[in-house]
Amino acid sequence: MSKWLASVQSLEEACTLLPALPDILDMKDPSKGALGALSLEAVSNIVSLIDKRCLTSATVGDLPMDASVIGEAMIAMASTGVDYVKIGLFPDDNVIDCIEKLEEVVKNLEKPVIAVLFADKNPNLELISYLKESGFSGVMIDTAIKNGKGLRDHWDFEQITAFVERVEQQGMICGLAGALKIEDITELKPLKADYLGFRSALCDQQQRTSMLQLSLAQQVQNQIKHAGDV
Repeated sequence: MSKWLASVQSLEEACTLLPALPDILDMKDPSKGALGALSLEAVSNIVSLIDKRCLTSATVGDLPMDASVIGEAMIAMASTGVDYVKIGLFPDDNVIDCIEKLEEVVKNLEKPVIAVLFADKNPNLELISYLKESGFSGVMIDTAIKNGKGLRDHWDFEQITAFVERVEQQGMICGLAGALKIEDITELKPLKADYLGFRSALCDQQQRTSMLQLSLAQQVQNQIKHAGDV
């Protein structure tokens, strides 16, 4: 059964979610782009607050496809104690070379690394096999441009299904995100991706940079549990 991920932007939001913790509490700064990074101190404080009551993940920021830059950021973020480190793979002629050069860092990190591709950037799904070979533990699909359009606006159901199947064929963790709405859960849950990720759906008026609302998180949690039940 699909689990759910919720992204928080602060210690205050993490406190708000304590009564309805997701399966993965993700940390990022939505004001800094698709995968904007929180400070290492902020991430460490949230990890301490959660105290293993659920899994945690954190993004390293919207970085250039430079293995030395990304590798350094991954090592630093892993030091906070998060369970997963997430990196974004943006369109770049050197992206395959970057993935291959990250292999040593990924395999020695002692924390699983999740790569994020972007449905609105025409991602090359051939990258998934390179990610597997380089030691990545999972792949998520998201959206890079946060303009109110989500995954369902950029990919049809068949494309999403093909992505899930391709990731699962590699034996990797699969995640779906990108301005997902509560009502998307009913259709996406049967695909059996490992995680469905939410940020804007948890915020007032679906504004991803506004404060997260506990009541909306509880709605998502309930829908994840019961969608499809007869």
